[in-house]
Amino acid sequence: MGGLMQNAIASDGSRGSIVIFDEGESFSQVEAVVHELRFIPIDGFGVEALDEEPFQPHLVILNGDATGAKQKWQAIGGHLPTIKITNDKSFDARLQAAREGIAGIVHAPVSSDELTSWVRHFSTLEHARKAHVLIVDDDCVTQEVSAQALRQADMTVTVVDSAQQAFSFLHANSVDAVLLDLQMPDVDGVELARIIRQDQENLSLPIIFLSSERDPSRQLQARRFGGDDFILKPVAPSRLCQIVEMRLQRAGALKSLIERDSLTGLLNHGRFHAHLEHEIERSRRTRAKISVALIDLDHFKSVNDTYGHQVGDRVIRSLATLLTNALRKTDLIGRLGGEEFGAVLLDTDAEAAAQVIDRIRETFEKTDFEVDDVAFNVSFSAGISDFSKGMSATDLVKLADAALYEAKARGRRRTVTDMMNKPPVCLKATA
Repeated sequence: MGGLMQNAIASDGSRGSIVIFDEGESFSQVEAVVHELRFIPIDGFGVEALDEEPFQPHLVILNGDATGAKQKWQAIGGHLPTIKITNDKSFDARLQAAREGIAGIVHAPVSSDELTSWVRHFSTLEHARKAHVLIVDDDCVTQEVSAQALRQADMTVTVVDSAQQAFSFLHANSVDAVLLDLQMPDVDGVELARIIRQDQENLSLPIIFLSSERDPSRQLQARRFGGDDFILKPVAPSRLCQIVEMRLQRAGALKSLIERDSLTGLLNHGRFHAHLEHEIERSRRTRAKISVALIDLDHFKSVNDTYGHQVGDRVIRSLATLLTNALRKTDLIGRLGGEEFGAVLLDTDAEAAAQVIDRIRETFEKTDFEVDDVAFNVSFSAGISDFSKGMSATDLVKLADAALYEAKARGRRRTVTDMMNKPPVCLKATA
């Protein structure tokens, strides 16, 4: 195996495997991207079955122009989600791909950024956290049936029976969808939907009406003022789950485009700080611990100057992938600009956060990047702060930034913790 990055996949750090049906330089390029994202590449031409150990991949990358690739794919990999590489942009080619069950298209010659984006998309679907659905309905029977169906579909469900309770819950918690009755006392579903949409962060939140209302004008009104779908009661539990799951998938894709950095798939600067504000509000109520880590690649300008911006982008993606793999699904990770990243570690104090971030730092420094048979390594510095009573999100970030500045001043390649009224703690590079 050649490619840009070697030794990036630890024995316990890979994200699973991806099957590649390709050949020549195109295979090498695809393999490099798969390595970079910390998946294990499998040459599809070299195996006879994929449904048994040690393979069991969750994604296929197929070059339709590679000799024998399509036939081999149909024989052993056609049942898996597949990204197809093709230079045919015609409608007929797209129609054929759709009929073959192709999930995504990357045009040849392959763009590493485009392929990375697709792989990350399917990886996110595969490893997504449980969706959280809020049910607002004053009918106890509907509440119970709907909640049970969604929980059996592996969703987290919260049930309230009034608009006021829903408003309070949404102010304090994040959800992925709202299942809403149209006919409720005091405040009806349309009014509540309009209230929910008044917050900018809820503009893309799926709102699904579940109601016995059969008046077409009322159904249309519900859609016009915030509803994404309208389901008539009674509805079979299986159909309810299907509709909710489809809405969640579409909303997730849209939310990713709005909130995510296009290069890394991490939260962008604005959404990172918005989520941090939300978690601080939660901490004020629950007294839960929160730590913020600011991470900055060392001497990154020299990487771009020496090897070019495409290689620099790969280094950035590699760190983003490592952070995503190493931190918990509940933690927040963002790319704040250029070579700077941020992480919010929930229910974690600064000392524990520093230990976690420094282990990631040590792992990243061992990653070999290879360009034209020349290998190099990149390090980062990190600053950590944790939340104290009376602090704002800005205060927390400023403390972490001061700790990061201290790490840079001490020679880089280290993690510094800045705890209020205590001397900074430095975890130093070992060599």
